[in-house]
Amino acid sequence: MQESSDSSAPEDPPPSQSSQPSQLSQPSQPSSGTNHKIAIPRLAPSAVKTDQQRTARACVACRTRKTKCDGHRPVCRQCHRLNFTCSYAGSKRERQQLELESARTRIASYESLLRDVLAESSRQRIASFETIFDQHFESAPDAFATLQAARSLPDQHVSSPQPGISLHRMHVTLAGNPRNNTPHTLSDAPLVTVTNIQFWTDLVDNTIASHLLSIYFAWENPTWHLIDQEMFVRDLESGRTRFCSALLVHILLFFGCVIARHCSLISSYHLGRVTDRREEKILGKKLYDSLQCLWHADQYDPGLPAAQSSIMIGLLCCTFGLDRLGTKYIMMGAELTRRLGLHCASAPYFTSDVEDEVLPLSRCHKLVATGVFDVQALAAQVYRKPASWLHPPAASFSQEEAAALDDGLEWAPYPFATPVFRPFFYTVTWARNGLVEIVNELAAFALKFPDAVMNTDDWVYGCQLYQRLRQWRASLPSIILPEGNRSPSILTLQMYYQATIVSLAETFNLNSPPTLTPPPPADPTFDPPALKLQSLEHIGSLILLFQTVHGLKTVPIVMLHYFCVGGVHSVSQLSASDPKWSLILESCVVGLWHLSLGWGRLCTAFLRTIELVMLASKPDPTLISPRVTAVLEQLKSKRWSEKDVESLAADYVVYHVPVGVLGGEGEGGEFRAQGLESLIKSLRGFSVD
Repeated sequence: MQESSDSSAPEDPPPSQSSQPSQLSQPSQPSSGTNHKIAIPRLAPSAVKTDQQRTARACVACRTRKTKCDGHRPVCRQCHRLNFTCSYAGSKRERQQLELESARTRIASYESLLRDVLAESSRQRIASFETIFDQHFESAPDAFATLQAARSLPDQHVSSPQPGISLHRMHVTLAGNPRNNTPHTLSDAPLVTVTNIQFWTDLVDNTIASHLLSIYFAWENPTWHLIDQEMFVRDLESGRTRFCSALLVHILLFFGCVIARHCSLISSYHLGRVTDRREEKILGKKLYDSLQCLWHADQYDPGLPAAQSSIMIGLLCCTFGLDRLGTKYIMMGAELTRRLGLHCASAPYFTSDVEDEVLPLSRCHKLVATGVFDVQALAAQVYRKPASWLHPPAASFSQEEAAALDDGLEWAPYPFATPVFRPFFYTVTWARNGLVEIVNELAAFALKFPDAVMNTDDWVYGCQLYQRLRQWRASLPSIILPEGNRSPSILTLQMYYQATIVSLAETFNLNSPPTLTPPPPADPTFDPPALKLQSLEHIGSLILLFQTVHGLKTVPIVMLHYFCVGGVHSVSQLSASDPKWSLILESCVVGLWHLSLGWGRLCTAFLRTIELVMLASKPDPTLISPRVTAVLEQLKSKRWSEKDVESLAADYVVYHVPVGVLGGEGEGGEFRAQGLESLIKSLRGFSVD
């Protein structure tokens, strides 16, 4: 891989050729004249030791660090000693040629954009644009000659923009689409701008990389901060591997590509064909193949990027329906981070002697530690696995520290510039950490059953967990409540809280024996069946609120869980007297369908689950919206075989399945939980195959 650099290495004067020790010059003999001249002794030029010589062409790593480089190839002495990646940029002439070609490409793109705008303005007869163009044409007729020719032939074929996944292409497409009715404007520039992507991969250029990384970081914020954006981009640009690696770069680009595929508003570079994602699919396939090869090489790397990559691959496997494999990767990554000391108050990995790095490293440590703890706790809860982190990280944000970091921060659903929210990312991270602590304990508690028999001590512990959940909710500041702030991070936080109550209630609904009597003084508010129904109703309302505010832009991956749970529950609640549940069912089905365009198998499995529950429940057809029917009809065209079911390898638990649908009476209330794989198998008699 080649790496370009805008700066050139400093050139020192050529060293002296003398290899002898320094000596004083001998005085010359006096002349015969009266004016005798005496030679002044001078020092001979000192020799420069060979190992101190500097090359005129320093490697990129040494040039970035502004250290001496011996120019040795393929690896210089400094890079060999520090175990850095060593590469050499092209000559000044080569860099100038690349810059010239880049400028020509940009000019061609700008001309294409202006040509499209000019043609559209001619069709719509926009006089103001015509006046502006005439003024610029008069000042520089040669520069606008090509566009003037295009203007004189408004009906001629105008070339379409060159292929590419970039913000620029979206601008061109929107400008050339007269039927566009998008209510939001596009961003002027990517959120993340990189100039050194060729150091890590040759599959994308800097423009595409900036766009895909911007999509990833805008998408990831509503859920987990597994990667610190500032430290990652810093190392990406400098070529360092403390917080960046080729594997991690490929994974984030792949996630960005998949996210771009799943949402029609974000991914459609041909806005009239929202399902045309050939470029994203082709690039995604190349990135996936590369990250697989890189994983085999980097999985034993002890650094943080390898641990983060393991967790990201685990999340990817889970979305592919390989839940058991995915949880292994997640827990392995969590264990790697423990070895690095992320769970401790301080860790050597995040220390530095450079004063300017102390605060960013501390922030990075706390952000990533809470993110890892969050993901592994969710995996332990949803997939019923032992947690890797038994306790929350000692390094975490205080409420005051989080508020200071949130000061002035804004967020918009990139690539759109509007709407703008105050997301309070750090305050949400502080709050989530307190909730995740309870989730982690609940996941460990639930693993006792059904092997153990629930007793009064368990009931007391359940009451305590419920009280802690209520206290957590009551302690939240108003700035992160959905009544005043509806950014994705805040809405998903509330869904997480309600889903945790459902999980707690279902643990008691499924495992409480009929003979168990709550011990006095029992908490009268801890009524598992009632709490479960109440929280599921809150989840449904939050799903409607999320779609009303955000549509299907920047949908975090965790919404798969809420769409599935809300969709299954809504089937049992359909009623002509309460049309809300028809809307919730539609939101969940359409949301899963959009997400399936990128994430695939798990979304399809969730849709199939909702479809089978509907077939078994036989709801009133008038309560099913045409959009739900259309999505499920499309699903019927795809055969769902036994192999498909078993390839899910799913431990995923779907809550609130009607007992009558499963052909038997359940314990602990009218509804009960069911594993996804066993649910599909038990319902396959209703399958359309």
